[in-house]
Amino acid sequence: MADMLTPLQWDAAALPPVPPAPQLPPVPDFEDTQISGETFCWPTPPRACYAQPTPQTNPLACEVEGLNGSCVSGRLTLFVPEEAVANVQVPPARTTLPLRFDQFRSLTLSDPVHPINPRPGDPHAGLLAERGATPYRVALKQGGELKGDTIGHVETAFGLFLFPPLDTHGSVRRLFVPRDAFSSFDTGPRIGELLVDQRSATAAQVEDAAVRQSELRQQKLGELLQSQVVTPERLMEAIAHQARMPPMRIGQALTSMGLISEDQLQQALQKQNQNRDTPLGELLVRMGVVTRDDLQIALARKMGYPLVDVDSFPVEPEALRLLPYALALRLEALPLLLRDGRLIVALADPTNRRAATAEIEFSTQVKVVAVLAQTRSMRDRWWNAYEKISATPLIQFFDGPSVPMSFDLPGTDQLVETLEKEGRNGRDALDDRPIEQSDNSLVRLINSIIIDAHKDGVSDIHIESDPGREKIRIRFRKDGLLRTHLELPPSYRNAVIARLKIMCDLDISEKRKPQDGKMNFARFSAQHKIELRVATIPTNS
Repeated sequence: MADMLTPLQWDAAALPPVPPAPQLPPVPDFEDTQISGETFCWPTPPRACYAQPTPQTNPLACEVEGLNGSCVSGRLTLFVPEEAVANVQVPPARTTLPLRFDQFRSLTLSDPVHPINPRPGDPHAGLLAERGATPYRVALKQGGELKGDTIGHVETAFGLFLFPPLDTHGSVRRLFVPRDAFSSFDTGPRIGELLVDQRSATAAQVEDAAVRQSELRQQKLGELLQSQVVTPERLMEAIAHQARMPPMRIGQALTSMGLISEDQLQQALQKQNQNRDTPLGELLVRMGVVTRDDLQIALARKMGYPLVDVDSFPVEPEALRLLPYALALRLEALPLLLRDGRLIVALADPTNRRAATAEIEFSTQVKVVAVLAQTRSMRDRWWNAYEKISATPLIQFFDGPSVPMSFDLPGTDQLVETLEKEGRNGRDALDDRPIEQSDNSLVRLINSIIIDAHKDGVSDIHIESDPGREKIRIRFRKDGLLRTHLELPPSYRNAVIARLKIMCDLDISEKRKPQDGKMNFARFSAQHKIELRVATIPTNS
């Protein structure tokens, strides 16, 4: 038995209304869909003399600072903090690049915001003109700090907004620092400096107090670092120990450690009921209740997940070759070992364990065991590990001081060509072995097919897998007519169908019964807010 997926329909609720043309069905508009929903209002300085925030309706000139300190100028076309994504277009490219908040250090809007002058004779003119600047310091997670002056600030669950002054008349720029980029920040004069100025303490006493404060802040983390795993033998022992521990949910672990209250947990659970695609831990981070470090501590201390010092751990080349560099980078995962048919993978993001594990298992076709990664720089560790097996790409985005950035996405034809080259690598022309899912070319191909259908305004996608050596036909239905969009060799059959089932949470092993599911495509391509209905029908093969 083989599967055929048909039909795959757009969910009308996810698309904006389009006026129907005479005698033709309505066609969804790609650009309108991309900016549908509530538009983000970029904050203005929290002072009475500045106008209230207004929704962004046009692209805004901006400058993005990468994690390595390099800067690039472009246009901010869409800012979606709920999904931790900023869509940026860099001329001369005409397409936009979805930047995750963990991929850059700061984003600054170039156009200034000017204060509103009070009306003549206004008795509150003195109060309204108040716009004093205060110093700020932002400690970055990867080292260094951002500092300067700001006219007020706005802190949210997803980041920090600052307003550096441009002149003496109150004009400011708007600066955004993602929550993932900084560990702490403070504004105004430091308490130690005030104490020294007032002669309430000496500089030496302030310095000693600062050292003691730093030690207290690191106490939990220090306890955790003492139990880091650095050898394969110790890692396998820790995995076996974790398997014997009684099950505990992340919410229970956080409350038992006093990191969140019961009320905060219930609020997060209510939000999760409204959006089942977001893990509870990620919701708590977005709410600003806990940090990702807090989640890592809870997983390690209360749930027994091994914490691996990946900077010192001897990574095995066989494990690295199973997971391609591009996929490891996207999932923030580093393969460590291959033992007893299981791939041990260290994950940097503790909120994304289940989704990352499922995608790695699909790509490698191997059972995956997830552990926690502790490192000074995960990006450097990825590059160093994969470079030793000659599996790194020629270009890295935001990884070097002078990195050329490409914003053009590969087309369907290019992806098919890449897959065919990979399929022919090391096999004869008559070899019928299924395509190995050893990199993310197939994943990008399926994403490209869905995006192509959305752009063309089709109503259904049919993926027809005929028996034997017949090719897989992918057909689009538009205006009631079916046309062939793409044909793939029969060796791609199982991989294509399995990938689509994973995307809509269907049972991969079930091939004898029809299944129905729903796909939130924004999980796989953040800038495409598309929902699809999926139905599978068993066929003879």
